[in-house]
Amino acid sequence: MKRLSLVGLMMLVCLFMGSGALAADTIPVGVPLAMTGAYTGSGDDYFKGIKMAIDEINQSGGLLGKQLEIIRYDSKEFAPEVVMQGADYLCGQKNVASVHAGWAGWGQDVRAYGKYDVPFFADDGSQAAVDVFREDPVKYNNIYQITDVGVEQAKSMFRVLMALPYEYPNKKVVIINTDDSWGVEVGDTLVENFKNIGWKVSKRETVPYGTNEWGAILTRIRRIKPSLIHIEIPSAQENITFFQQFIKKPTNSIISLGWGITPREVVEILGKQADGIVGEMPTGLPGPVAPNAAGQAWIDKYVRLYKHQIPAGSWATYTGVMAWANAVKAVGDAYDFKAVNKYLQENGYEGHQGLIKWDKDNVLRAQAAAPVVHYQVQNGELQTIFTDPPTRPYPHAQFKVPRWIKK
Repeated sequence: MKRLSLVGLMMLVCLFMGSGALAADTIPVGVPLAMTGAYTGSGDDYFKGIKMAIDEINQSGGLLGKQLEIIRYDSKEFAPEVVMQGADYLCGQKNVASVHAGWAGWGQDVRAYGKYDVPFFADDGSQAAVDVFREDPVKYNNIYQITDVGVEQAKSMFRVLMALPYEYPNKKVVIINTDDSWGVEVGDTLVENFKNIGWKVSKRETVPYGTNEWGAILTRIRRIKPSLIHIEIPSAQENITFFQQFIKKPTNSIISLGWGITPREVVEILGKQADGIVGEMPTGLPGPVAPNAAGQAWIDKYVRLYKHQIPAGSWATYTGVMAWANAVKAVGDAYDFKAVNKYLQENGYEGHQGLIKWDKDNVLRAQAAAPVVHYQVQNGELQTIFTDPPTRPYPHAQFKVPRWIKK
């Protein structure tokens, strides 16, 4: 019995060692995304881009001969302590080689992941996150924003809203935004820009997440009769309920949902009822007709995989994974973080639309190869109508006056 026990113990040791050897043949990649809470929909959109990239890498032989392994973490609604726990879990315990997130915390994520040297890609789009980075650019040089900040996105929204081939019946605008860093940043920027050209901001409303009863605000809007209503709420349900209640008794107003048009649930739930709404996606690939063959091949593959058009963030997170993998290939070691970060900052990445480069704040500013894409819902899907920079109509589609606007 003792001999059998010894043999059994040796077999267990071998099995354990074999399991460890298998694990050593993978490179873990951290993915902290909202899996519960208000941002679940956009978390799923971000994950689709990440998974698509990692599957492509694994199917082509892996990275440096090893398969990539996704390690997920539920970042929920980005409470600072949850974000910090995620960084400690992924980087401290799981020893991931990179981290790929979407919305991630508007600054607390920079502090959390800046404790480590692991390349961290986030879609914060917030000046608050950049301000934290600037506190210590050396310490935080592993932090990469894969989209421009809210202020610059808001300026792009303003430019396109003013460039639409449409004659506004008056110069009154209503602006509604959430009470977080992103919403306030965008709202403040739009207010300033409209006032600078002589428009009247007839109503500015800052609302909490979970606002789904819009009766009082809509009553005021119907008295104002603005020619433009802009809503900046980065979750789906509030945008859906606002429009459903607005359309029961609409005003002659262009409805702009900003980033809020791009979470997939919005067009899935509203369908063709949403035709006419405008909005934007930063760091996007124009669609459904892409600007080039490489982009079209990517869009076609995405649609085959997920059975719908590109939602918020998917192309940006896909590109972040590919940029990191390209840097690792060039360096030859996924855990030589200093060299990987140096390569990313010096070389950027050749994406579907050309070379993308991060700036001195490690922010992927809006650029020709990573533009802000402006959409209108047409026939129940997002259609690119403008790209920026430069601000210009997209050649494959055109703006249509919404059906609820009566002349």
